[in-house]
Amino acid sequence: MKRVIKLALIISGLPIITAVFFWKTGYNPFTPFFSDWKFEKTVIAAEQDTNENPDIIQLKNGCLRLYSHGTMGSGGIMSIFSYSSCDGLNWKFEGKRIERAAMPAAILIEDGKVRIYFQRGAENDTRQVLMTAISDDGLNFKINETPLLITEEGELKDVKTITHLEIIKLNRGYRMYFDEDLKPTDFERYKNEKWTWPVWRIRSLYSEDGLHWNLEPGIRIDYEQEPLKYMQRAGSSTVIKDGNLYYMYFNAGFSPWEDLKWWKRFAWSGIYEAVSKDGLNWKIIDKNIFKYGSDPKIVKMEDGIRIYISEGDRVINSIESYIRK
Repeated sequence: MKRVIKLALIISGLPIITAVFFWKTGYNPFTPFFSDWKFEKTVIAAEQDTNENPDIIQLKNGCLRLYSHGTMGSGGIMSIFSYSSCDGLNWKFEGKRIERAAMPAAILIEDGKVRIYFQRGAENDTRQVLMTAISDDGLNFKINETPLLITEEGELKDVKTITHLEIIKLNRGYRMYFDEDLKPTDFERYKNEKWTWPVWRIRSLYSEDGLHWNLEPGIRIDYEQEPLKYMQRAGSSTVIKDGNLYYMYFNAGFSPWEDLKWWKRFAWSGIYEAVSKDGLNWKIIDKNIFKYGSDPKIVKMEDGIRIYISEGDRVINSIESYIRK
């Protein structure tokens, strides 16, 4: 009889325990069922290493061009590749665009040319440089061999890394979002901590002409910002302006191989949404929008707003398409 009573108490307490667990971890198993996004298809299959960290621009004819990076069997040398599509769903591989380049961010400028920004390693990859190249057709680029910015120097004197670039056109000038990679020893409050895994946060640069860039003060999305207090990483952002507001989608999470608190693993690698009136001050309004995936890229199409999500292993990933319902 006592055993039956104990079992009944355990069963009756399960809903409360489950609710506390979900509240504590931020994990929501029902997210896919109530999402505003509908899965369309895998638009680029995981067949070759050419489609990591995608960025997409809309051409004057309404078609799209996707720039990405990968190695494609080149012995580990990163290069930028491109794909094209006129419906956003069926993409054609176009080949290599720029060698020894990573983290592409492209924009169509006033004269109809395509300007692409990318990152390169410098000084035996101990530092990073922000480079740019220009193209009349979006395929053949002329590289400006003079770096626009160098980490730990000038505007980036206190910045050690600049990755996952995202550029948007403003009413006047341009803003570039990027990830800053830090370690616990970079923070006075963590100098005595034993954990060593990297920390990511999102920062931004401003330029009036797209060539001369200034670091904007403050942090756009901080890894400690609510509701990210259990995360160590926030980055790989994509930004769009819809009406009078800016919307950002970005990755937040931690590595289950780095943090041993088991309950944190249920919130691993989610894509979050933030909103801003000025593109500088952001409020996170939704989390775990997608069950899996990384490196989101959002595009406004005639048939609605579409978001592309990278999914796969650490060697080759595919790109999937979702459209807002």
